[in-house]
Amino acid sequence: MQDSITIDRVVRKTFIRPLVVSIRITELGELLLLILYGVILFPEGSLIHKILWTLVFCGIGIGATLGACINILIVGRFNGVKAILLTTVASLIVLAIACNLLCLNLDRHFHYFGGTSNPFLFSLDGVFGSIIGGIVVGALLFTQKGNRHLEGLGIGI
Repeated sequence: MQDSITIDRVVRKTFIRPLVVSIRITELGELLLLILYGVILFPEGSLIHKILWTLVFCGIGIGATLGACINILIVGRFNGVKAILLTTVASLIVLAIACNLLCLNLDRHFHYFGGTSNPFLFSLDGVFGSIIGGIVVGALLFTQKGNRHLEGLGIGI
């Protein structure tokens, strides 16, 4: 019985933690984008639709996609600086390229976040956000200090 509890904890810490951390960090980034672009800079349009777009579809969907990519490509293979770098690259591919292109094209129809009037700013913000997010997620998941911090928060234990 004790062995199955230990195995369960290891599995959760190893595979669930990247999903949880990626979703939470992505949600934080999407909340900041919602406030800056959806409320302050471009207040036109439905706030409810903007919340659904940023916090539900993008935050959870893209966060889970990034977490799954981390599980498939990095977990169990790399640690430390190399894992942080690869997490940042995965974040760039998933968030800055795939998500940003999709959202830029969607925003051309909905006009919620300024993608039509200022596509460069819209895209540049996604690139910087994905780099910062990738570094943070990688440092939390693949360093001893980051793991201690996550354990203190009770994430993935």
